[in-house]
Amino acid sequence: MRKTRKRLISVVFLLLVLGSFVFWGQKRASRLEVDFFDVGQGDSALIKTPDHHVILIDGGPDNTVLRRLGENLPLNSRRIDFIISSHYHDDHATGLVEVAKRYKVGEIIYQDNSSLSPIFEAFLDEVKKQSSVIKPLVNGVKISFSADCNLYLWPSSLFNVPVDPNNSLIVKLDCAGRKFLFSGDNSARVEKILLKSSLDLRADVFKVSHHGSNSANSEAFLSAVNPQLTVISVGADNKFGHPAPAVMERLQKMGIKIKRTDQDQTIKIFSK
Repeated sequence: MRKTRKRLISVVFLLLVLGSFVFWGQKRASRLEVDFFDVGQGDSALIKTPDHHVILIDGGPDNTVLRRLGENLPLNSRRIDFIISSHYHDDHATGLVEVAKRYKVGEIIYQDNSSLSPIFEAFLDEVKKQSSVIKPLVNGVKISFSADCNLYLWPSSLFNVPVDPNNSLIVKLDCAGRKFLFSGDNSARVEKILLKSSLDLRADVFKVSHHGSNSANSEAFLSAVNPQLTVISVGADNKFGHPAPAVMERLQKMGIKIKRTDQDQTIKIFSK
């Protein structure tokens, strides 16, 4: 009788523990989470909205993105609702090919350009095997996940910028009280044109353009964005010297907090 009672108490305790894990897991899952992946010298970021949409922006220079997705998504998760490609350079697009082989992808968004790279064409070939929606953008678009969670996308070609392979999709997330701006590899020349546009560039978190290159991230643009935090997606001891010392000095002088994937690894930011 005593053994039966002990077993019953143990079972009840175990159920309470499991229940608390489920409760706290659901509570955490209903927050906004943005993960800037450590993928070496490249770019990749994951957005998980409070209503459980999963958005991947770029895929990095190799298949490291698969490991990062495994680390930051539930074990049984094999769906990505949106893949957004900022542009077609290998350090942003290479990992997308294997992602498309391993995950069911709902929609692919990229800026329309007749000169796609071979690696990006390989990615499109993979997603065409699925029933994914493929959407090349020529105009801006707003994706609403809820009343207080919206994603805005603007192709740089919308602003009549000179043709350049670094020209990238501009992505802004305004969700759960936090604003994030992703500018791909856009140069200072694009920044000048954006500053003359009617876009609301203000953001709490800015993913620094072109891995911290001094060809971008002008003081005027940083002032317009006015971020509390900048994230630099960069590989350790890379051959390009990213991030540029001038950009680091500029950010420090402006009093903007800096995080780097080569030093901080994957950077996770949650809604307040």
